[in-house]
Amino acid sequence: MISSLWNTGGELYSRTGPYPIQLQQGYLGEIYGMAFFERLGRDYHFQATESQAVFSLLFKVEQYTAETLLKLLPELASLDEALPEQVRMQAQKEVGSWLKLPWHELLAALRLWVEPYQQKYAKWADDAESNSEYCAAFRLLERHETAIYLYLQALEHGDKRAALILERFLEAL
Repeated sequence: MISSLWNTGGELYSRTGPYPIQLQQGYLGEIYGMAFFERLGRDYHFQATESQAVFSLLFKVEQYTAETLLKLLPELASLDEALPEQVRMQAQKEVGSWLKLPWHELLAALRLWVEPYQQKYAKWADDAESNSEYCAAFRLLERHETAIYLYLQALEHGDKRAALILERFLEAL
């Protein structure tokens, strides 16, 4: 995604250690995801009925995760407004190359795109397990990314009940 952008200019924290920066990156990832899935939902034209439902649900998961992160870490609200806006603009721009992919290829590409984030967030959550201040936020990011990954995997395999994966995640928030 845009990690180089996330590490400049908008750091919220003066505390040492990787946790605040990682959580800022995770939060900005949710902002990116909202803009990305919003544009896919609006402009993707293959499998229009199915894809709109998929992207709407993914947008909702990104949005609710961002809102929950803000509740867990209110200091994220003090992020320089220019940084989330840059993230949104970059997502809107980058989604263009995805719009031409046929449905099955798009699902596979999205799953492959999410996979390293799912692994990274799982490692971050494990690393922060003993940190009472940040553990819940890291576990949220991990559960979020794992749910999206499993959802995309289920969609790829044609599972008609795939949406239950994300619906269960949302119910647990």
